Amino acid sequence: MVIGNEIRKYRNAIAAGISELVQIRSIMAAPEPGKPFGAGVDCALQHMLGLAESLGFDVTNVDGYAGHVEYGQGDEIAAVLVHLDTVEEGEGWMSPPFGGLIENGKIIGRGASDNKGPAVVALYALKTLMDLGITGNRRLRLIFGTNEESGMKDLDYYFEREQLPDMAFAPDAGYPIYNVEMGNMNVVFSSKQEAVSEKPLLPLLSLKGGSMLTLIPETCTASLSLSFLTDSQVENIRHSVNLQANLSAAYSADRVLELTAGSELVEGSPTGSRNAIANIVAFLLAQGMDTNWDNFLRFLHSKISAETDGQSLGIACSDSVSGGLVVYLRTISCDQERAEALCNIRYPISYDGAGILSTLDHLARMNGIETEQLRHLLPVYVPETHPVIVRLSRAYKKITGEEAVMLRMGAGTYARKLRNNGVAFGAGLPGGVDTRVHQADEFIFIDDMMQHAEICLQGMYELLID
Repeated sequence: MVIGNEIRKYRNAIAAGISELVQIRSIMAAPEPGKPFGAGVDCALQHMLGLAESLGFDVTNVDGYAGHVEYGQGDEIAAVLVHLDTVEEGEGWMSPPFGGLIENGKIIGRGASDNKGPAVVALYALKTLMDLGITGNRRLRLIFGTNEESGMKDLDYYFEREQLPDMAFAPDAGYPIYNVEMGNMNVVFSSKQEAVSEKPLLPLLSLKGGSMLTLIPETCTASLSLSFLTDSQVENIRHSVNLQANLSAAYSADRVLELTAGSELVEGSPTGSRNAIANIVAFLLAQGMDTNWDNFLRFLHSKISAETDGQSLGIACSDSVSGGLVVYLRTISCDQERAEALCNIRYPISYDGAGILSTLDHLARMNGIETEQLRHLLPVYVPETHPVIVRLSRAYKKITGEEAVMLRMGAGTYARKLRNNGVAFGAGLPGGVDTRVHQADEFIFIDDMMQHAEICLQGMYELLID
């Protein structure tokens, strides 16, 4: 039975619902009583549970960590997991970040694509099933999470109190089906003020680059004192900067150099990486002048730099299911007292994340560097024979006419909390446009979201029936 197009009657309601939800600034903030991730996130949860009630559903709020809407009866549970929190708005917006503007067939605002649009669609898909009176031998639950972008502690709390689904999907990636999510950890390398016997020739006053909103840093800036350099040495630095197409500099009257590195790839250049942090570190070390962070910079340059396979860190590995390990030098922050750099590491499903972290810690300590693990998401692998993949593959083919191929990702979705009983399924269409997730002017096309709505509804139907 094909029912996907039944949801199209709710097109206007879905567009309005997404716009309203986008207008809620649901970014993690300081906890408040009953609001573990702050008032904004709780407002979004209350809004969606209220909308579900207005559509005729019973709802459950699990102490502000998550909530759910449930349809049908039975001992087993099938589920769709969405999240209502967003990353920060960031800079560079041409439209109000939380305006929910509907214009030229699209909805603009933080979370429109990730993941508020799919959240509203899933609710109206559940409403469509109720309209049609379709029931099965299991319950179908729509779970609203509130902390996906900042660690997924919401679902840890939720599943300590609620039944784990037997089958589930998270419409938080793309189509067809992502049945592999690589292990994912954030590791910070850090150092306190380095001891030096003499004053450094080129003191580093500050170094900052990258953002948690982007995977690869596009810019990195350094502030350096030129007070201990001769005029000839300053001129040499000016000349070195001018030779690099991805570097720019400003010189102040008090002999401070403000240096900015970009991520432009320049063949044959010592600063030719697409990683702006790697570019500026390479430039500083190439000057052959002592700084107050030489040991830390040399460690980054020799062990990470623009290398992405982890070879120099001693953690390179791969398997046939998920491919090779990937390392991203993501952010850096140095002042005159502390230096730290964050790396994101995505490792194959057959390898041990604890072992990788132990290798990193040993190497760093040998070089006088400290390590700290900020986040570790275990890998996901759901074989193609699993009932959830069989059912979702059937749904995908019924709506699109195409076979569902299995995909892998390094990023994480709520599938990581489902103990290999769930996958990422949607919402991005194959070959679709870049909706600027985590970037300025994030948006969705309403037509694309309705195409996703058909597949999502069919997928929910296939999970519900036998």
